[in-house]
Amino acid sequence: MSSICIEATNENKLTVEEYVRYIKIKEHIQQVLENAKIEDALRSAEDSISGLTIDLTIKYSIDK
Repeated sequence: MSSICIEATNENKLTVEEYVRYIKIKEHIQQVLENAKIEDALRSAEDSISGLTIDLTIKYSIDK
């Protein structure tokens, strides 16, 4: 079964203002994934080949 995993590191290094913008960005990306029906596309691809599993990881990393 396909999965979409979201990882975030060093969120605590952001200022409050940056963190608010960061949350908005994460929400926007989640909407893009939902609107594009990415999870449905992954499931469909997996169904086309027996035993295929697709995992999509979205990684947010703050380097400050």
